[in-house]
Amino acid sequence: MQLITLLENLASNIDSILYYSESEYPLTIEQWGVLSAVAVPAKIAALHGVDANVVKPVDTAAFFHEVERVADPADAPIAANAQKFKALHQFLNEHFTSLQVVRVENGTRIPVYIVCHQPDGTCIALATTAIES
Repeated sequence: MQLITLLENLASNIDSILYYSESEYPLTIEQWGVLSAVAVPAKIAALHGVDANVVKPVDTAAFFHEVERVADPADAPIAANAQKFKALHQFLNEHFTSLQVVRVENGTRIPVYIVCHQPDGTCIALATTAIES
């Protein structure tokens, strides 16, 4: 799939998804060019001006399990959001060769990245924020 088409489809897939923590934040797309998976933590640390030791990997399967889980099926907005995350997860698995989830644990406002790699090494990140007090 051409990059522009991939980005358009990705934008469509993240439209109106919210990442729930103590607040709700949307996902945004960041293009990082060619970047190896090993270099991701250093890139994120540089973006936030923090030491690399506060950039923490998250188990990708556990992350998606949590955001796809519906605690209260009667809560229609939460259930719809979980379904959107399921569809996004499927899209990412179909169009990228690897996924990483990384958090910057340096306070109560925690940047969260879903980092996606294409076969040619191109890296696209979905950025959001968790609030945890």
